[in-house]
Amino acid sequence: MKNYRSAARNSLRLAKAELSNGDDQRLKYAALELRMTIESLAYDRAASYKDEFPPSEYETWQPKKVMQVLLDVDPHAASDSTLRIGLEPSPGVAPEVMHDVGHETALSMAVIKKYYDALGSYLHVPTLKQARGVKPQDPAKLRMKCGEIAGALELVLASSVYNITLGSFATIECFNCEKPLRRRFPFGKESVRAECMECHAGYTLIGLGNNQVEWKPHQRKLKCGGDNCLTEALIWEHEIRAGEYWICTGCGGRNQFGLCVGYSPAPMNDPDTKASFD
Repeated sequence: MKNYRSAARNSLRLAKAELSNGDDQRLKYAALELRMTIESLAYDRAASYKDEFPPSEYETWQPKKVMQVLLDVDPHAASDSTLRIGLEPSPGVAPEVMHDVGHETALSMAVIKKYYDALGSYLHVPTLKQARGVKPQDPAKLRMKCGEIAGALELVLASSVYNITLGSFATIECFNCEKPLRRRFPFGKESVRAECMECHAGYTLIGLGNNQVEWKPHQRKLKCGGDNCLTEALIWEHEIRAGEYWICTGCGGRNQFGLCVGYSPAPMNDPDTKASFD
């Protein structure tokens, strides 16, 4: 996998070089490199959580979207943190002395929202609509903005420790495909949702206290549609879509999901009656 943190350092170095050039025509390249720094830092953070959310989300290469997914998985994914260690006098007893290992300044959602789109506005020619009545870009303001962004990103990259992902986890074998399924259970949460990355079976995890969690599968109990057949089946919610089907264990019949439209005639002289389409 690409070393995104190294890529971020390189992009920031190039951005600072462009800013120190003094040529206003080079400012757009500084903005581009700063934008790439933000992207690389977001993807670097995502890489440390890659086993906790589906690849379809992980491969959505948009920093804001990636961070939103991370915050759903771990509410502290974009928060600063300090790592400390200490020797317990006995198991479960808090250490009397704690030693700092390092501090991480995380790439926050606030930084992404404030700077990422703003930088993008400097990298495109204004549309005809945007160009009407819009003042030309002020190079001095852009230089100041880029310097501010570079400073914020430099703090992130200066962290002595980074990508700390400590937490409490619940693990089972998926009820559907039997593949290992692991989900972070953040402190203070009463419940969280989980999805198997292999078969997409969904679950809700409910905290029971004393480090115990109940996994509730997202299933529906459905009755066979055959005449005089009373057999019921548990169907995963993600499989309830047009074209999918199940074979009844009672009568052997095939039950297939489909789309349908229910029709009721409109009352005469009803002012709310909608116009029909040809």
